Order: sequence, then structure tokens, then C-alpha cells
Amino acid sequence: MVDTQETTTRPSASAITEHITEKGYQSPHLATSAQVQHNLEHQHLWTSIMGDIIPGQAVDSNTLNKDPSQPPKEPIPLLSGYPPHRVYTHPDEQLYMLENGIREDDLEPERMFVIPTTQGQPWTLRHMAAVFDRLPEFKQKVEEHDRFVDPTSMQPEAEDLDPQKAGKLAQYYDKKEKSRLTKEWGSQRVLLAMVDKGMGGDGTVAYYVVHEGEVKPRQN
Repeated sequence: MVDTQETTTRPSASAITEHITEKGYQSPHLATSAQVQHNLEHQHLWTSIMGDIIPGQAVDSNTLNKDPSQPPKEPIPLLSGYPPHRVYTHPDEQLYMLENGIREDDLEPERMFVIPTTQGQPWTLRHMAAVFDRLPEFKQKVEEHDRFVDPTSMQPEAEDLDPQKAGKLAQYYDKKEKSRLTKEWGSQRVLLAMVDKGMGGDGTVAYYVVHEGEVKPRQN
């Protein structure tokens, strides 16, 4: 008698699952961060990705609901890297660029900061405030790293630009530095990366731009 029963084999693990397993990430926060980093690097072609983590704080549950200044008790991972194209441009900055004939391809790469989260994960203004409080320290760390990595190598060389365009770019960067201090072109902003890990979730990562404070609406 011939046995016709089929044997089932377990499907191979995905590349991201193998990556998380090899790294030995036990914390779900670090595993989510690794999944988002993998997505940024291999699907969206980000470069020079760095990570940081805001440690959780032991807080009194009785005080937590009464004092919004209490830090979150869960650790919050952060990522930072260079996207191949700009993710967001403030409306006033965009108007300035249009008026001066400056294209996105003329500009140096702009480092962005990302918060890895999962769909359904509890998230409050307390968490977001902790992220924006941490950003200056994280920015200083990545700036020290960038001194040894030249992100402008992906952009046209300055000598390839005509003198008029070079002058406009110099004025633009001077204006951008001043607006950073005055917040004329907006304050700090990050990307909130949300991984679909729910029932039947396929691991898709959606990204949302989050600003610190109010944002001027765009005009059509």
C-alpha cells in the first residue's frame, strides 16, 4: 500500500525575522526598531541610519495620571538617517524655493528622525514630549557622526553649479539656519513609523509626519 499522505513543511523565515533572531532582540521595542530600520534601508533606500533609545522611567501609577510631566515608563526607540528624497518641506520654505528657482535636487540631503511603533500601541502626548526633549541630544550625536561621513557627496558638486545658482543656495542655507532659530519654517519634526502587527497584519510600515507645535496649512 502506497502512503499518499502529503508532508507539510514550515515556510522559511523572512529576511527581517532572521535579522531579528540573529541579533537576539528580546525587547519588543528593539525588535520593532529593527524591523523599521530594515524597511527604511531596503525598501526606501535610506542611508547612514543610526539608533538611540529613550530609557523607560519607573513612575508612580497614582501620580502618572495627575502629573503630565512624568516621563513614560516604556523605553522609546529612535532612528535617524538620510532619505534619498526630502520627506517634508514647510510651506513657507517651499515658497522661498519656488521664488528663487531652487529645486529639491539642488539641496544637500536632510537627515530625518523616526519613531518606530506598532499599530495599536498605546501612545500619548507624554511619549511625544519625551521624544522632542531627547531630539537635541540625539541630533548632536548624529552630527558628530556626520563629521566623518559626507552626505553632500550624493549631491552635485558646488563647482558644477553656475555662480548665480551657487549664490542663491548660499542665501537659502543662511535663511534656513536663521529660521531654525526663529522657527519661521517650523519647529522640530519626526516621522512616526507604524508597523502593522495586528491579527492578520502583513508587517506593512506606514509613516506619518509629526510636528512639535502647530503647523501652517498648505495653500493649493
